[in-house]
Amino acid sequence: MWVVYRKGARSIIGITAVGGIDPDKETAIKEVVGGTVAPGDISEYEAIQVTDREKISQYLEAFPGRLVVTGTTKQPRLVIREPEVFSLYITTDAGDKHPIDGIPTIPADGTSSVLITIQKVDERAKPQTGKKDNDQLYLRANHGIIRDAAGKEAISSITLDKGEARIRLFSETVKRVATIQIMANNPDIQDCMLRVEFV
Repeated sequence: MWVVYRKGARSIIGITAVGGIDPDKETAIKEVVGGTVAPGDISEYEAIQVTDREKISQYLEAFPGRLVVTGTTKQPRLVIREPEVFSLYITTDAGDKHPIDGIPTIPADGTSSVLITIQKVDERAKPQTGKKDNDQLYLRANHGIIRDAAGKEAISSITLDKGEARIRLFSETVKRVATIQIMANNPDIQDCMLRVEFV
């Protein structure tokens, strides 16, 4: 079995059929790349041959989500990895918090607001600040109005910029607790909620 991947990104794009005699490397690459939506140039791809039956079984079970290419350019190797799970760490600039449960509070006057900072973090709570940390987040509040950080435009989604985004929740004139849901289109990011009380 051949595992074909794109050289630069080291992203696995496919595998050859299992059973019988493996084709040569070039034929395997052409076969797999030819079946992709946007194949590109054959020279952009490389392949690793797997002959051990036990490893083939493990790799087939892990493909596509958990099978990754590691190692050096000259000595690449296949590894089974659990996908990383990310969370959203939420902070606010609310000066006041409820004395019992610590919920941020703002005046229920229809004009007050709280700035909410959203930070993407990994399983070790380390902030993710790379260029690829630009996930789309969808926002929903049962009370109040969610606006951009400047408070000018009402929004229902925002894109992380190097793992971070800021939004602003404006209060209503009714005293109650608002719940903000933050949902990611990336399945590796756990959704989260924040409650803010209008007092």
